[in-house]
Amino acid sequence: LQAIDDLRPHASQEIDEGLRLIMEGDELSASVRERLLSVFNHIERLGIESPMLKIVDTGDTIDAEDLSTSDFDGEPWRLILGKTPIAGRLRARGDETTLLFFSVNGFQQWLINWDPCLYPTGNIPDFAKPVTIRVQGLSQSVGGPLLWVMPPGAPCPSVETISLPESKDVHGLIHTNATRGLRVCPMGYALTWGDLENPEVAPLVKLSSMVLSVCLVQELRCIEGRYEATLKGTKRISMPLYDEDQIVSAKTLKILIEAVLWVYEERPETRLSLVMDRLSIDIEREQSLLSGMENHLEAALYQARDSYAFVILERKDAYHKEVRELMKDMKSHADLYAAKVRELVNSLTRDALGILFFVAFSFIAKFDKNNFEDLLVSAELAFLVKVLSCYLLLSFVLQLAAHWRDVLLSDQ
Repeated sequence: LQAIDDLRPHASQEIDEGLRLIMEGDELSASVRERLLSVFNHIERLGIESPMLKIVDTGDTIDAEDLSTSDFDGEPWRLILGKTPIAGRLRARGDETTLLFFSVNGFQQWLINWDPCLYPTGNIPDFAKPVTIRVQGLSQSVGGPLLWVMPPGAPCPSVETISLPESKDVHGLIHTNATRGLRVCPMGYALTWGDLENPEVAPLVKLSSMVLSVCLVQELRCIEGRYEATLKGTKRISMPLYDEDQIVSAKTLKILIEAVLWVYEERPETRLSLVMDRLSIDIEREQSLLSGMENHLEAALYQARDSYAFVILERKDAYHKEVRELMKDMKSHADLYAAKVRELVNSLTRDALGILFFVAFSFIAKFDKNNFEDLLVSAELAFLVKVLSCYLLLSFVLQLAAHWRDVLLSDQ
């Protein structure tokens, strides 16, 4: 790291990417060769792959032995150094992804071009898992539950747990519309400890605030590489996600974390609607979402908390009223069901008893006992019994069909 710092004054251009460092100089000289040779020697002692050093005009590759001669003096040069093996030596957690930046300015430039809402693919680090970023020249460490940003020699901090929502919970509440895969992960970008007022981490504070503010919208769209958020409260408004030159304070980030924790604690749809009702009125259409959050979120959160208790009480009263009405309906259907069953049984019993009384009092009492045996085997009595049987069977079938249909309807 110190060898790169010594080489920096001789470089005309420096590109500090996530996985590699590119440095270019206008001409090779004895002092530049000395510093480049120092870089090669340190890489060799670390036992990792040597960087690539080329002459820009001819494309010739230079090794450590060539740096001992002046054959290439005066030629423009380019150094390409892979940072992954070096970052692995600075690992703070066993299961983390470690990134390394050789300067605070390189780290800030990388943050400006970083898209926190893009789903990670390929070599893009996944911030939903532990990530530590080591930055040479950073004065103090900052971070959150998963993301740590620290100087190379800083020890591991003690981090308090925080119940921020998972990505699936956020996507269950907001709607994303884009041609690329989007993912909102507040846990991976939240900053909860360290000196967040430090100007060195201002771009990181802004990035964290962007992710947390997206958790408090109803719709997120990506149009030609630019993000647009939609609020659906008392009014429906759409606005850009952030301003290019905006600086977000640590106080705004703290309020955003507080709002996200409160909204996703319970009944997120109801709580988000309460926050949106106030924000959609206060935020002006020409503002960005992040500017509107900075100016109006604190008041909106305060009002939403006050209104939430009344909304829940009203909802409880309405719920109990609905339950009472439901119980009344169920009771009436149960009574109807029982009435149909009783009516069916009574009808069948009445018919059977009626036939018995009819036969007993109308015929049997008038029969001659001497001719009773002849009557039992007579064709006339057989015909009468068959007629009565057919009547009973027809009555049973008709009543069963009618009442059974009523019973099924009542049961449904």
